[in-house]
Amino acid sequence: MKESEGRQTTLSGAGSEKIEIGLGGVAETLVLPLWFRAKHNEKQNALLLDPMASKVISRVDYDFARIDRSMHRISLLPELSDLYWVIRAKNFDDAVKEFMDRHPKAVVVNIGAGLDTAFYRVDNGYIRWYELDLPDVIDLRKKLIPETDRCTCIAKSVFDFS
Repeated sequence: MKESEGRQTTLSGAGSEKIEIGLGGVAETLVLPLWFRAKHNEKQNALLLDPMASKVISRVDYDFARIDRSMHRISLLPELSDLYWVIRAKNFDDAVKEFMDRHPKAVVVNIGAGLDTAFYRVDNGYIRWYELDLPDVIDLRKKLIPETDRCTCIAKSVFDFS
């Protein structure tokens, strides 16, 4: 992986076609956590394993080197900034796993799911998972992350009660 290659940056699990993220300013908030989880997944002693994040990143047409440059510009300790996203995901995963230990057939609703890959990290084979986000985000998500028989996308605003 070479961060300096911009759009050519890929991690393991390369897919066939590249999908362009065209959601304006929202796009960066979608790719930040995904990018840092995928980068961390490639480390030898990774705190969080997220092969699905790596697979998704390999299919996205986006200048990820731009994110790294920005983080290095604004952070005194960019490695810790990168790690923030991994620790955040690990804490959420641990909380979900703890709940699933008590309720193995739980239903989880991931509100504001974006390009989160938590289902693939915590799936126990029984949970039912819903990914809730705005319609344009869910459209992008479906192009990059497959739904399964137990992981379904819902294209709605959390404020839409219909």
